[in-house]
Amino acid sequence: MSQRTYPHLADRLLNTPLLLHPQKLDAIIAGLGQRLLGVDGLHLDAAELTARAVLPAEMFTTRRGERSDRGYRVVDGVAVISAMGGLVHRTKLAADSSLLIGYNDLAADLEDALAKADVHAIALVFDSPGGEVSGAFELAERIYAARGHKPLVAVADGMAASAAYLAASAADEVVVSATSYVGSIGVVMRHVDFSRALANDGITVSHIFAGEHKIDGNPYQPLPDAVRNALQADIEGLYQMFVQAVAKHRGLDEQAVRDTRAGVYRGVAAVAARLADRIGTVDAVVAELAARRNHAVAAAVGISLQPWETTMSHASATAAAAAPAAPADATTTTTAATTAAAAPTALATASQADLDKARAEGAAAERARVAAITGHPNAAANPGITQQCIATGLSAEQAKGFLDAAPAAATTTASAQAGNQFAAAMAAMGNPNVSGVEAAAPDSAAATAQAAAGWGKAFGIAQ
Repeated sequence: MSQRTYPHLADRLLNTPLLLHPQKLDAIIAGLGQRLLGVDGLHLDAAELTARAVLPAEMFTTRRGERSDRGYRVVDGVAVISAMGGLVHRTKLAADSSLLIGYNDLAADLEDALAKADVHAIALVFDSPGGEVSGAFELAERIYAARGHKPLVAVADGMAASAAYLAASAADEVVVSATSYVGSIGVVMRHVDFSRALANDGITVSHIFAGEHKIDGNPYQPLPDAVRNALQADIEGLYQMFVQAVAKHRGLDEQAVRDTRAGVYRGVAAVAARLADRIGTVDAVVAELAARRNHAVAAAVGISLQPWETTMSHASATAAAAAPAAPADATTTTTAATTAAAAPTALATASQADLDKARAEGAAAERARVAAITGHPNAAANPGITQQCIATGLSAEQAKGFLDAAPAAATTTASAQAGNQFAAAMAAMGNPNVSGVEAAAPDSAAATAQAAAGWGKAFGIAQ
């Protein structure tokens, strides 16, 4: 099989700033290696990557729905837009070694979902190491501008790094699975010097040019210090833009963003670093967003829901609280009939049987949630934590994270057994905001306060 060459990719990967996880960049360069510039004399030890086909959206979630005209899926009124692979300015760029998705297509999917009357919420699902600078900030701005129009949740399902995290951070809420990674808030550039390899093969490259900087950063000679300094200045400028954007999107101080030092954070550690709001899966997020439609329809027809049916994310609740109250006059008063008319026709006219079915399904889901939490091996030894998980509406997976860190029955202290179980358990659990290995903090009043603060940071519980 003859090798294809990709000289056109060299301009997109080398000597240009990238918002890309550096290990992925190394993998791409290793995979394409000697073919980037069509130089046959180079021999790089790397197997060619084999991701050649566009993966279907259903690989990201088991909740199937109708495929939209643009290709994303709509599940119970939730648009599930998936971004998997490297991100580029425009999708038309293609290579055998990686799946590349254009910011233009993601933005078009977003705009299409925002305009559809049958879509009431949007889930952006990322499994991407990032990609090109061109188009990345523009996509993030479009996502950020969409806040307040429809609930918009980003989910890291594998990895949302660099440019992918820039986009995810612009959503109302960032959810990360327990084994997924987010972060890599930094900028990287690679310069490859082929001069010695070419010299060994007896090849000399002569540059004929006009303009002092016309051949800056070319791969046929070592990188001069002056050129390196100019490229570094460009990188620093882009890094500042990246830091400012994430700080704005996430409500963080710029220094807090810089303090991540372009590291990546997994699961609970991502929540602790405030790069994500909570732990969750794509299926759970889609189900939660779908439930909001049931709440809206029930409110429109005057049905009172149970507390577990009215759970709202911290980000949405904050936005609702910050919204100015409408003046109470005859021209702005909204009647129940007007509200019902604004809902999609098929929903507003839901039959009583449909509503009864929705209630029954919701009740079954709530029973399953409570059973899963109380069935945790550490639940009986930590009744205070268990009750808190149930009362605050945490999913079974979220509650598991806290109960896993709580003391097991065999190690429960005598004071906890004597009647002060909740305080002792919370102190023993310590600060859940850990990085890497989930370790318990010392038993102290300060640890208890930190743990309480951790609940608020991770799951939007008012303190």
